[in-house]
Amino acid sequence: MLQDSERAVHPAGSVPFRAREGGRALVLESGLVRTFWTVPDGREATIAFIYPGNLLGGRNLVPGSATMLGPSLVSVQAVVDSTLIVLDLDAVRELAADEIEVVTAIATMLAARVRYDLRLIAVRSLGNITERLAFDLLERASRFQLAAGRLEAQATHEGLAASIGSSREVVSRALRQLRDAGIVDTAPGRTLILDPVRLAEIVRTFVI
Repeated sequence: MLQDSERAVHPAGSVPFRAREGGRALVLESGLVRTFWTVPDGREATIAFIYPGNLLGGRNLVPGSATMLGPSLVSVQAVVDSTLIVLDLDAVRELAADEIEVVTAIATMLAARVRYDLRLIAVRSLGNITERLAFDLLERASRFQLAAGRLEAQATHEGLAASIGSSREVVSRALRQLRDAGIVDTAPGRTLILDPVRLAEIVRTFVI
């Protein structure tokens, strides 16, 4: 599957691939990336945070998918320095057409992705305070990173509380715990993300 693939390192804050640039499939070798959707007025919605060893764009590996599905609708952002392996679509599609094991692996990955998407919906509504806050901070900081180059969530404690459906006092306590753990640093109206990978792990460990 790695025949004719290309490996590239992308710095934190860069956008290796943008929506509608054509179908791609890639494996995250190291780092942390975010996939996101952008609407014409500039607003963004995080689709997923992708961890090392995971595949992006698996739908594009299915023979005939280029005609049926069209270009990707999401962009890819490197949250930290990340190494991506871009697969050669023609090589993998040819392999998938001949090897049932390859098709089965792709289908398994796509099923796992659906489960992950459900988990992301669940964590925002059913997760505990720390899990909901971790996702909110990481999403805000990733958006700010694209604009200013820093992983920083610009929001007051009241704003964070309103976003995750909690109170200012509870959010302040959760932020203090994250700060004591060395994951974030706080200042009036902003939260600097010191360890985005550990913050993402809080979201990742949510169980449904």
